[in-house]
Amino acid sequence: MRLRIVRTKAAYFGSYKKFDLDGCLNKKLKTVIRDEADLWRPLVISLVVPTKIDVGGKTRELELETLGKMLSECSKLIDLGYVDEILVIDASMDQNGQPDYTTLIKVVQTAYEELDLFKRQVHNLREHRTEAMNAKRGVFDFIVRTAHQFDNNIFHVLEKFNVNKIANLTEMPYGKGAALWLAVPITEGDVLCFLDSDIMNFKREFVVSLCDPIVDALRKNRQKYAITKACYNRVTLTYEFPHGYYTYGGRVTRIFAIPLLKILTKKFPKIFCGLDSIKYPLSGEFSAKKELLENICFPNDYSIEFSILNQSMKKYTPESIAQIDLELLCHIGQSVKNMDTMISEITNRVIKTLENERGKLSKKEKEEVIFEYKKETLRILPTYWKAFKKIQKQMEINEKLRYSQNMDIRRFKRFYKTFKIDFLGKPTAAQILLPSWAKINENGNYFAFSTMLKRRSNQSTYSRLIKANLI
Repeated sequence: MRLRIVRTKAAYFGSYKKFDLDGCLNKKLKTVIRDEADLWRPLVISLVVPTKIDVGGKTRELELETLGKMLSECSKLIDLGYVDEILVIDASMDQNGQPDYTTLIKVVQTAYEELDLFKRQVHNLREHRTEAMNAKRGVFDFIVRTAHQFDNNIFHVLEKFNVNKIANLTEMPYGKGAALWLAVPITEGDVLCFLDSDIMNFKREFVVSLCDPIVDALRKNRQKYAITKACYNRVTLTYEFPHGYYTYGGRVTRIFAIPLLKILTKKFPKIFCGLDSIKYPLSGEFSAKKELLENICFPNDYSIEFSILNQSMKKYTPESIAQIDLELLCHIGQSVKNMDTMISEITNRVIKTLENERGKLSKKEKEEVIFEYKKETLRILPTYWKAFKKIQKQMEINEKLRYSQNMDIRRFKRFYKTFKIDFLGKPTAAQILLPSWAKINENGNYFAFSTMLKRRSNQSTYSRLIKANLI
């Protein structure tokens, strides 16, 4: 008898504009949950912003300005009591390949200018020597905290608690996934909301709409939603051709991830069930229960969004994922070279997922996937060309909007070539799968390790304040 597989889908909530800010705020403030001692306490939401704004980059000044505007908007959520802390975890490097802290200095300067509570914390350190000493020790909790992914003191903490041995690390890995993995033990939140740092038209309502389905589930003590994903149409400011113009963005998602996941779900439903219902699988804007994030593994690279989705659907169900439409996002684009890297990293994670759960695919099976991916992509490309006409009506800068059907065709040919080479080859050994914090807890003291990382982020914030001449 053939086993019938029932396919389920992620929930779609529609536009972020449907969420009432005051109603969501009251709901969050009234929500209490049980702590480790089984005592009631208020719900905590942490906002995490991973950044990487290297010295010498063409878009550096614009990226710093955009990050500042995002923090300014998010500061209002702290004033209202919706967000309880902001963590900016940075991976910026200088021109010698060493950690650069100027981005984090910009962060504390913006927080001081825009956030009244943070300003009062800084004044408190100036006026009270005891509090300043507490900040130096890392036991003064800043409402906005900073950490550098390649801070030697952070890796020292990993070594001190043997996390490096459990995770088989000789140094802190590069990549966005490693930053998100590190953010989990540093943050206090029961709900973690992640935002990419290059959203030029960011609104605080984005955060509220992404968190509210999970807050609602926790308030009612239900498992209903464990993760929310943003979906949107993306407009990209490009510094390559055409330089300084906006184009139809989301190229890796539209032309690679969406058609590929549809094919993978169809051919391997037990492994990829539900992924074909995700409207924007690679969005960096999402919220999740900390409990979920502590129990999944993190690839260190750009395959992180795909991997979190896939693991979440296995631990819960596709229906446990809520999708929020942020409508139109304007962001600062990546180089074509970086997009090729994203294709390779996602392909490698797909291969490893298949090998771990099904075994190696034959060459014929791989060729079938490649053929079906090509066929599906060419089928859906015309739908994007129609969708772009709607975007044109929404944009106020049509004179700077450059896009054509040929641009998508050229990008597809490049992505197809990269995917075909990687999918037929072997997964790269450079990709690291970082263990879950639950596994690390089985072999060490996660609570003590997490406490020391939080202290280090407080110390880092204090150091950045000194460099900014605010203390």
